[in-house]
Amino acid sequence: MQFRRFLEILTQRLLIPGTIILLVSLLALSVGCGKDKETEEGTDTSSVGERVEVSREYFANWLRHSSKVFELRYPQNEELHGRIEGIGQKLDTIVVFNAMYFSQRPPDKIYVMMFPNKFEAEEVLGREVPFVSGDTIFYEMFAPLGTGITELMLNRVNPGGSKFAFVNEGLPTLLDFSGEDYHEKALGFIESGEAIPVADMVDNDKYTRMPRQLRREQAASFLGFLSYNYGPKPIIGLLKQDISANGILTIATKKNLNILEAEWKNDLPRLAALDSLETQP
Repeated sequence: MQFRRFLEILTQRLLIPGTIILLVSLLALSVGCGKDKETEEGTDTSSVGERVEVSREYFANWLRHSSKVFELRYPQNEELHGRIEGIGQKLDTIVVFNAMYFSQRPPDKIYVMMFPNKFEAEEVLGREVPFVSGDTIFYEMFAPLGTGITELMLNRVNPGGSKFAFVNEGLPTLLDFSGEDYHEKALGFIESGEAIPVADMVDNDKYTRMPRQLRREQAASFLGFLSYNYGPKPIIGLLKQDISANGILTIATKKNLNILEAEWKNDLPRLAALDSLETQP
């Protein structure tokens, strides 16, 4: 999703009184706390590796860079070293956005283990990155930065995530800040006849049988449509409530799934055009 476009949505739809207070406190944190840059060897790894099957000794000689909210740890790699400060700054911006989006304060400190590429990360960790373990996010340098932060914040809103698979996959995709236009992709799925009916998308069994990329990108678009047009209420409902998706969305928007699906499809050309006007920072 385009970064500047979602900041615009934040301003238009999410600035309710409680979240304004939260934003002010988070901005104060980003200005007044932490060192702008701290890089040192021999990193203390006592908080890392306890929840994943990797020896802490593997990370013992990694360098450390502290941003306002994040402590980034990374191996001695010239390209990564040159980019780490910018990565930290972007992570700080994204976590403030996520705090506003979910009306949820992030941890005081988030740890990031940044591998130089996905091949090394997956060889060491035995799984795809990014992923979240407690207050630690495991990344590789070229992965979209928003995905891991969103997963971490989802777990703070509701440990274990939503009861709906499309929400657990769609929100980290929507908020990955990769620059991808998921509305444009969803429009293509509809035009080609590949799109998943929304009634099937909210059914976990049917949803998880669909191709992974198609279902995640369509879920991202639908959730983005809900956010843009109806604010945070339907998203928070899908995360927290234990009734049907139709019931949650009818309460939040006063419209049932069929009406919302028709609105989403009609609105896709406009949403795709809006995203196409923006560029990634």
